[in-house]
Amino acid sequence: MRSTAFTLFLALLALLVCGAIGWRIKEGNLDAIFGMPPVPPGERLYRSFKAEDVQRIRISGNSGEGSFIRTDAGWQSVQEPIDRMDPRSAGSIIGFTLGMVVHDSALRDEINEEQAGLEGGRIQIELESADGKSLAKYRMGGLTPMKVEDVEAKQIHPTVFINPRERGQREYVYACSGNILPLFKDGLKRLRDHRPFYFNPTALEKVRLRGNEGELTLGRETPQSAWRIVKPLELGTDPAAVKTLLEGLFNLQALKIENRSTVTLPPASPKAWQVALQSFGQEKETVLDIFPPETADARTALAIVSDRPDTVFEIPIKPVPDIISFSDLPLSVNALRDPKLTNLNIASLRTISIRPSTGPEILITREPPKPWTAVIDGRSHQANEQRLFDLLKTVTSGRAVGFESDAAADLKPWGLDRPFLSLQFLGEGHQGIQLNFGMDGYGGYFVNRLGTPTVMRIDPQLISSIAIHPHEWRHALLWTISRVDLFAIERIDPTGEPLNLYYDFLNETWKAEKNGVDLSAEIDPAKANFMLTALEKLNVSRWLSGDDPDAAAALATPALILTVVEKKVDDLGDFKTLEGRELKLAPVPGKSPPQFYYGSLSGEQNLFLLDAETFEKISLDLMDQR
Repeated sequence: MRSTAFTLFLALLALLVCGAIGWRIKEGNLDAIFGMPPVPPGERLYRSFKAEDVQRIRISGNSGEGSFIRTDAGWQSVQEPIDRMDPRSAGSIIGFTLGMVVHDSALRDEINEEQAGLEGGRIQIELESADGKSLAKYRMGGLTPMKVEDVEAKQIHPTVFINPRERGQREYVYACSGNILPLFKDGLKRLRDHRPFYFNPTALEKVRLRGNEGELTLGRETPQSAWRIVKPLELGTDPAAVKTLLEGLFNLQALKIENRSTVTLPPASPKAWQVALQSFGQEKETVLDIFPPETADARTALAIVSDRPDTVFEIPIKPVPDIISFSDLPLSVNALRDPKLTNLNIASLRTISIRPSTGPEILITREPPKPWTAVIDGRSHQANEQRLFDLLKTVTSGRAVGFESDAAADLKPWGLDRPFLSLQFLGEGHQGIQLNFGMDGYGGYFVNRLGTPTVMRIDPQLISSIAIHPHEWRHALLWTISRVDLFAIERIDPTGEPLNLYYDFLNETWKAEKNGVDLSAEIDPAKANFMLTALEKLNVSRWLSGDDPDAAAALATPALILTVVEKKVDDLGDFKTLEGRELKLAPVPGKSPPQFYYGSLSGEQNLFLLDAETFEKISLDLMDQR
């Protein structure tokens, strides 16, 4: 028979157990009583925090320990060696932790932890919040045999053994998607930032470069201002080159880094490269000093940076596959300066003067909202829009291929004392610029902006894109045809047999005749109307000289002769006579099929080029193919 004391003990124990169960029910689960269940497949292992919540990363393993905190200057190690953590590594660890999706699980006593990589050389990671609260803590083993398929991305991903260290989950081992094991291939060495610079490109105020050719400084007044070269000359910059420089400095990466105490640095040299960056609101520059390489053919050089005094970088100074090297960066004035010929404000442009040394001046003007006009042979015509577009594109987008001098007192060596072409651009109030083009005795082409000592070398192709002959500035319209007055069209193809087409405007019908045979029933009216639409306002691709030898030779054997006959009426609207205009077209030799056709028009002194698409429309087979 039980004693009264033992009965009271059992009652008290039951009361305590029931109280504990009741408390856990109030908290929402019985994990502490019966054990926490494993995370089911398909769910993330950690999902109770966000990436920005992580303020400390602790890592331990057989290669040592590391503790890293997030600061305004990036992730920093708070254990030896004190240095900056690569922010990409920190991001990878946090992203991997939040992205771990469970694909399988087992109890720890059901697997061989040593074979799974969870013993011995295991890696343990812990993420903490600003107040020291643990957000995630787990051991990471090796890769599991399981691979998972990402159907949407059409990729196969590995999985890794993960053993959480939170209470209630320690007895489980999971196969989770992802793999950051390569980060720890060399212990914790790869976590150390191999990039000397860490900066916000949008907040950068000044970049100073010093090399064996002197010193160069880039600067800007505000974060929204354009970059300019402020030393040794005040010059505009090429935005693409500045972007390449800043991106290159941000991504410049050492092949190897060492502690300062273990490296003997070579003596400093005034000709050694130095790169200094300063951001808005920053009092001091961050300075990278690159020491002279040991030999002339060395592919790397040692470097130190002012905000990481205990670290030595081995920087690539010659091209290395898949890595930015120092030699990849634009580091000279000529590499960074604006190579464009001009920065014209096209909207304010009013007059363009084209003065070739071998021909008359061409004057292009406009009074908005009227279109551009060209003065040709003393007469004003609507200017050729394509030639105008080509010219403005050339002078605003054309780029110099080299800079000969920024202090040219004598322009004769470049043929600029007697330019073969001058372009003058005047805006409102007659404010403008003049570009003079010259050629030296070796066939090189150069340009100088009048009033400046700068001489730039240009590609000969740039000159060929500028129309310097009066006939090239004629409007592209070759002719207009009135359907009302159209009487007939005669087409002669290479067979020499003419096809005569007769058009009735009132009834919108066609008749056709070939070799005296009536083919009206075989003509497809839709095709004939399509051809007529193309002929109504025929535009040339480019006007040519009337004595162009290549065009004349090709037109001796035309591919198409087309004669348009129109009715001419008197002032009272009565029929007066018939008048015909003959158009000849021949392919430009070279490419097959031809891209352009030479053309001539009766009564027109200039020859011209017509594009292949227009030729196809007016030479269309008009017969019904049904």
